[in-house]
Amino acid sequence: MYIKKEQLISAFTEIEHGLTNYSLPSWDALPDIELYMDQVVSVVTKYLEVPSATMVINKPVTSSMINNYVKLGIIPAPKKKKYSKVHLAYLLIVCTLKQTLDMSTIQQIIPVDIDEETARKTYDSFVKNQSKAFNYVFSQTRAVANPIFTLEGDNQDRMNDLIMQVSVSANLFKILAEKITHPEK
Repeated sequence: MYIKKEQLISAFTEIEHGLTNYSLPSWDALPDIELYMDQVVSVVTKYLEVPSATMVINKPVTSSMINNYVKLGIIPAPKKKKYSKVHLAYLLIVCTLKQTLDMSTIQQIIPVDIDEETARKTYDSFVKNQSKAFNYVFSQTRAVANPIFTLEGDNQDRMNDLIMQVSVSANLFKILAEKITHPEK
């Protein structure tokens, strides 16, 4: 695979800059008012967008997806077609984790029948740990990428190594998460 050094630097810098300035809102920053479905879709999508980057952390959520999550018991049912702060917290966690984990694993992390205080603690912990994960991944990736960025010319072997290491790491993190949550597999 041939990749231009400038392309690698640009992609890395854009994502690193976007994620450095990104975090999910704290529990207290989530809307206190109950929302209708279209408002929920808009708010969740907004929270998942990375500022000053051309990317979204996850695929946008749709009303069909939310309805399916309710039917499958992944998030609590709305009350009189209105969604609360608890629903937003569930959706932000689910929409983020579904990129790498199956729904049964996500349900172990945030079961549908928890009370509001437990939902708050779980959500705040998720936000804190997401930030830690971003910092960890970028510090580790930066350590591998810096020699590529500082060397003269295109060092194709090192760039390919970086891409392979990032890809294999993502897969290993996913396998580890599955093994921790499903030790019987």
